[in-house]
Amino acid sequence: MTPQSSASGDTAAEFQKLIRCNVVGPHGENGVRFVALECFSLWEHMMRTRHAFECRSYSVCLWVPADEFELKAAVFSHGGTVEAVGRFNFSIFDDTYHYTYTASRYVPDVDAERFRQAMLAHIPEDIRRSNRFDLEAVPGYCVEKENVASRDSLVLDLYHGLHDIY
Repeated sequence: MTPQSSASGDTAAEFQKLIRCNVVGPHGENGVRFVALECFSLWEHMMRTRHAFECRSYSVCLWVPADEFELKAAVFSHGGTVEAVGRFNFSIFDDTYHYTYTASRYVPDVDAERFRQAMLAHIPEDIRRSNRFDLEAVPGYCVEKENVASRDSLVLDLYHGLHDIY
């Protein structure tokens, strides 16, 4: 076994750096979101400008597949707060452009079924029943690395440029 692989053969590339934040909707609804670090600034901008959601209480997390976490739970538990968070992988083949669109979303286990149902509601029934669609749920955990005092302390390339663009 190499340092980059686990007993199951998965590589460390399956680990994902995420930003965990609390969101408050325009009608006062509260929730928690886990968003990939590299697209967080764009996601946050869209949530604020298109959906009128406010993001609060940021922290940096590392998502780890459940099997890898369980192998090294003692090590990961030193990193901070551990939360059960699943990854949903979507694949949808677009007949028009002959292209497969793939995406992953990270959802706290307590919200997983509600999230799955909401996502499936956006996919037409004929596509859901076909072999052009796949939805995979991967169990995992987020290890919270640190709380971030303010949004400005997140060092994300896109964030600083958004002020100049918009």
